[in-house]
Amino acid sequence: MCESLAGAGALALDTESDSLHHHVEKVCLVQLATDGGDACLVDPLSVHDLSPLAPIMADPGVAKVLHGADYDVTTLKRDFGFRFAGLFDTMIAARFLGRPQIGLQDLALAEQLPGLALVIGGHSHTDLREPAWGGTVPVVQARAFGFFAGIAELDVTSSGARLASWRKEPLRDDAPAGEA
Repeated sequence: MCESLAGAGALALDTESDSLHHHVEKVCLVQLATDGGDACLVDPLSVHDLSPLAPIMADPGVAKVLHGADYDVTTLKRDFGFRFAGLFDTMIAARFLGRPQIGLQDLALAEQLPGLALVIGGHSHTDLREPAWGGTVPVVQARAFGFFAGIAELDVTSSGARLASWRKEPLRDDAPAGEA
């Protein structure tokens, strides 16, 4: 996995934690994607040693792109001792652009920025069972309450990217049956 991240100029990063349903929160999923189109999911509940990711997190030459970075960075520092450099927080950038409502307005964002290939919604508990569309831009998310991981696959060509498929995979034994 780390070889696929090597040489990246930018790295999209997101985490999922179980703080909603547990007293001792912990990072349960790390989602990574490079500007070269490689993506991976890391299950820290199964893979306990994430130290091979530490050098890329600390590398100021690799932009780490997050939305609402404060929570992800805090939990990754706490759980894995990561140091960070080269952070770009899309939520802060949106505020500078006059779009303070970005967190819950994924469809509006998609409609306002039709050049996007995909909007990955998050930080809400709206149960989005299939991709929604903001104009020509698909909006996806992992569903609600941490039951599922949303998996989006993009077809990337020199002329752009388009959503090829989207599905959800259950993350927990108590995920609603028949909804994956």
